[in-house]
Amino acid sequence: MRYHVPSYLIPGTWLENLRRLETAEWISGVELLVFSYDDDAKSILNRERHGLAACTPRFRLTLHLPDPLESRHEELLELSLPFTSSYVLHPPGSILEMERWLRLVEDWRAAYGPKFHLENTAGATFVAVESALPDIELCADCGRLLLDGHDPLGWLDGRASRLRQLHLHSAAAGRDHLPLRAEEPWLRRLFPYLVAFAGILELELFSLEAVERSRDALGALSAMAAGELR
Repeated sequence: MRYHVPSYLIPGTWLENLRRLETAEWISGVELLVFSYDDDAKSILNRERHGLAACTPRFRLTLHLPDPLESRHEELLELSLPFTSSYVLHPPGSILEMERWLRLVEDWRAAYGPKFHLENTAGATFVAVESALPDIELCADCGRLLLDGHDPLGWLDGRASRLRQLHLHSAAAGRDHLPLRAEEPWLRRLFPYLVAFAGILELELFSLEAVERSRDALGALSAMAAGELR
């Protein structure tokens, strides 16, 4: 199995992280994290965007859009379109923001196509967006599902036709973005689904050590599954 990872595994810029990961053959893609689009982020993106585009033969690049989403972020879309295959976005933070958010996202989908994958954050507003945009493609965050009391396998099965990305990490005691462990029951149940999944599998952790531990946990499950088939 080959995986995506976030663009912050070492302290540094997007391009510095990609160059650090070039020799890790098990990594096939990187999610560029843009949690805020301020003057510093804009300056770095303008400086690095040609280098990021040059990395696309090696990596498939996705981009996590800022939250809250604003109309001015269309500039970020325009700058990143040449090297970005899809965009992850959060639902609005409250129902009061729904109308503005829906209008903005529908305008972008009309202009740029089905590149936008809705992540299951923000509870009630995620459900409201799903209802308002029943064809929107999805990014499932397994840690968030665990924190919200869902069994990831059951939740994913009901949305399989729209699921394009899976962000994998564990959760415990109110914290997520923890490394995966092969002995976790939810992960063992989910593993056959992961093997068959045709979309992006991202180990959404924020250090090389944590993503390598998670990769090894999935490798252990793969070895166990192979042994059971003999």
